[in-house]
Parts: sequence; C-alpha cells; structure tokens
Amino acid sequence: MANNWAVCIGINHYEYLSPKKQLKCAVRDAEQVYKYLCAEASFAPDNVLLCTDTSESLGRISTRPSRNNLIVLLTEEIQRAKGADNLWLFFSGHGVLGRDRHDYLLTCDGYPKRLEDTAISVDFVTRCLTDCRAKNIVLILDMCRDEYPDGSKSVTEVGTETLELSKQRGITTIFSCSQGEESYEILELGQGVFTYVLLEALKQYSTSKQIEQYLIRRTAEINSNYNRPKQTPVLRVEPGFKYEAPLLWSSNFRALNFLEGEIKSTELSLNSKNTRALEEQINQPINLPIISNTQIFNFEVISIDAQGREVARCLKQSQFLIEDLGDTEIEMVVIPGGEYLMGSSERKPSSNELPTHLVTVKPFLMSKYPITKAQWKAVSNLPQICQKLRKLPTRSGGANHPVIQVSWYEAIEFCNRLSKKTSYTYRLPTEAEWEYACRAKTTTPFHFGETITSEIANFDGNFPYHSEGKGINRGKPTQVNMFQFANPFGLFDLHGNVWEWCQDSWCENYENAPNNGEAQLDCKENPNRVIRGGSWVNEAYKCRSACRNFGDANHASDNTGFRIVRSLNL
Repeated sequence: MANNWAVCIGINHYEYLSPKKQLKCAVRDAEQVYKYLCAEASFAPDNVLLCTDTSESLGRISTRPSRNNLIVLLTEEIQRAKGADNLWLFFSGHGVLGRDRHDYLLTCDGYPKRLEDTAISVDFVTRCLTDCRAKNIVLILDMCRDEYPDGSKSVTEVGTETLELSKQRGITTIFSCSQGEESYEILELGQGVFTYVLLEALKQYSTSKQIEQYLIRRTAEINSNYNRPKQTPVLRVEPGFKYEAPLLWSSNFRALNFLEGEIKSTELSLNSKNTRALEEQINQPINLPIISNTQIFNFEVISIDAQGREVARCLKQSQFLIEDLGDTEIEMVVIPGGEYLMGSSERKPSSNELPTHLVTVKPFLMSKYPITKAQWKAVSNLPQICQKLRKLPTRSGGANHPVIQVSWYEAIEFCNRLSKKTSYTYRLPTEAEWEYACRAKTTTPFHFGETITSEIANFDGNFPYHSEGKGINRGKPTQVNMFQFANPFGLFDLHGNVWEWCQDSWCENYENAPNNGEAQLDCKENPNRVIRGGSWVNEAYKCRSACRNFGDANHASDNTGFRIVRSLNL
C-alpha cells in the first residue's frame, strides 16, 4: 500500500478581515478533499491532517488554522511523512501578494498590514514540504490571484513566486485560477467551483494532463452556468516529465525508472501514442462550414512515430477559395471552427508555452502556404495604405519561395492593401488561430506526429527532436510546394521553412491570454510580435506546434515570412 500523507486547510472566518471578505465554502472544500483522500484515494485517516475553523485537535495539538498552529503542523507533524510516496497540501482561503512581493497564505489570525509576522509565506510552506523528501509533492491552492493584503485589486503577480519556487523544488502546483483572476464560490453547490470540479476530475481521471484538461473545460462550463466571470485553473507539473503520469502515485508505480528522474524517451508515457492513436488522429472527420464558391481539393496526410517512421497515411479532402491577383493567386483554405487546448502538453515545455488553456476559435480562411514572392509582388503593386512596400525584399529564391525580409508592419500593409482590393477583411492570424490551424485537431508535438524529419519539412536536421536520427540542413528556404504532405486541414509548410508573423504582441506566457481566439494585445508596450512555426535555421524543437517566439515588429529577417487569414461572417 502506498505511503500517502496530506494536509487539508480551509478557512472561512478571518479575524482581521471585513465581513464581505469572509468566505463561506472554504471549510467544506477542505472537508470534502479530506473525505476523498481517505475514502477513495488510499490515504490513511491518521496521515491526513484536517485544519479548519471547526476541525478537531490532534491530541494536545490544535488544528485551528492560525499561523502558530500551522507552523507546528508543518515543521513537526507533517515531517512524519519523510520518504512518502505522495505528499499533498490543499489550501482553500485567501492568498495574497505582500508589499515585499512575496506570496503569502493568509491564516485565520493573519493581519493584512503585517503579513511577514502574521501570515505564512509560500516559501516556508514549500520548504517544509520538500524537507519531507516525498517522491511526489502536490500543492493545491484554491484562492484568488488578484489581491494585495489590503484587498485592493488589479494585481497580476499573485502566484508568480509560488510557481518559481515549485519549479526549483520539484513540486506540482495546481491553482484554482490564473493570474489576475478570482476564485469563485457557488453557494448552490456548497463549494468553491474549483474544488468541486477538482474532486470530479480526481474521481474520473488519473494523469495530470487529463485532470488539467477537465479542470479548464468544466470550470468554464460551471462558471458560465452560474453567471460567474472567467476562471481558468492552472496545473504546473514539476518535473515536466510527470505530465503524462498519474497525479497520485501508487507504491508499485514508483518502481519505474522515470520516477527517479532519469527516464528515457522510450519509457516515458503511460498514455503512449501508439500506431492506432496516430492513425486515428489524422483520420478525424472535419466538419466544414458552408461557404459559397468554394472548390474541393485532395491532399495526403501522414503520421510518423518517434523514430521518424511513417505509421499511417490517408487521402483527405477539403475546400478552398481562390483570391485572384492577376498574374498569380492565393489559395485560401476553409478552417472549421472548434475548441482546443492551446499550449504545450509535452514533458519539458518552455515556460512561455504555459499554462495550457482551452480556446474556442471561429471558422476562418487561411492561405494554404506562406505568402510567396510572386504574391507579394502582386500586392505590392496595389495602392499604398499606410506605408511603402518593396517589390523585391530579397533577390534569393524564385516566385514560389516564401517572401522573407519583411517586417510585421509590412505584413500588415500587405493585408490592408489586399483587403481594400477585395472588400474582404484580410489580416495576420492571431496566435490562437495559428496554433489551432497548425494542430488541426492533433495533440502530438507536430501535426505529423511525434517528430519531423528532413523528408517532410525544412529545418536544421542536425538537431532532431526525438529518436529519428540526424537529417540534413538545407541552409536556406525552400519553395512552398516542395513537400507533398499537408496537415489534416490541408495546410502546408507549418513546421519549419520560415517563421510566420502573428497579430499578437509578445507576452511571456499565457497567464492572461484570451480564450476566444482573439489576439493578445493588452501587454505592456513593447515592439515585439509573436512568430510561429520555426524555420530553416532552427532545430526541430523550435518547429513544434506549441513553440512560441518573437521578433521586433520593425525588423525584417531572412528566416521570417507570414501567411494570411480572412475573417468569415457566418
């Protein structure tokens, strides 16, 4: 039997907060988590410490969640968990950002103006947890992330330190909401919505990935049903390879090599993506919106495994419109609307690819290929809107090579001129639209599957992604129709060749990203814009569906181009 320990803290009544700041469901949240752990998750009741306004004492030790009591419990009682398989700490209450910019958990006797002396710092909590040397430590925080201790709002840094400390100390952390958001109680449910959904998830799913996806989707659904604002839970797994592993480890599970932190890629996933899964991924039906004047086209789609071997191939069909430019044309592929989990679900994601979050995207049209030199030349001859366009930004490459050496502002001018000519709204894709279109309902690192090879994409093959071995480095862009395989939506050249400009301003992560597919433009003023897809210069890792990068909006590069989208009014 697994050796499991936990602390469940819930605080409704705060001695030094106003009546409107008192909570109603935090105690029950902690009690329900306690009951779940003891009754359904193989935690011995003696190993689960319940600390609420009304919890019973442990002999002579009070479990009332005051600062002194919690210090005793964390430095003495919980240290009996040394070497445990699982050590969880659940907290439902007020979390605040101190004036010293550190994260604090407000205890029942915490005084907001003297947090350093009356509250408990997250630094202290995480040190106590790691001192136990448990094999799997999980910190669950059901609290708002938008407050200073005086109750003032519009704070977005709450939890930033917690995530950094958790990363340093190997702690998996689950927040009830994203930065700048509130965590809502729903009296009709008798609980905070996050804890209510968390318990649903734990009873249905096992891996961190599955639980995160459920938390995001179900929390949004319940908040909408009860007319509550946006609340997006965050699950950050440390170390990253545990994302595909159970959130709650069993005793026999710890015998696997990857629980010791030194795993090989061939051993890593309990939810391994076998050949059948890869085949099913590319054979998913695509429900296209009804649009007049479209033409049908056929294309081939393949899936490859971690060794770069083709394991599935199918012929698919989609629709496109033609935008006539005289001497050339742009093929605009119909992209169906839908929802997907944006961001990285891989073992070691970059921090700027997190948190993963559910995004809903409306239907749109997207150019089948990156904009070519011929297409650029045709549009550059149209009347100027805001700025001049060079007819030949670079001499290298032929008419069907992607146009490069164009800045973000020049790409915007291209879209504006085309919009005026056609009376349709052409623009750069939002970052959410780009990733949605690239993935095309796939969930693997690449729409091709587990990796890419030099035979199907243009990148620096000297630096492969998985176990496929080295490829070639062509050292320059290739024409856009060089590779025969598309993604399941019928788009080409999404991995490698050239980076592609997006509408969005660059933000360091997805903490405040919109979930409706729109561009993220509310960051602090900066000249940087998002680019996606990787290029001929980059290693395979940079060409993943989730990979993000940025470029100066005024700067033009020999490895950056763009593709365009057209809005649909359906």
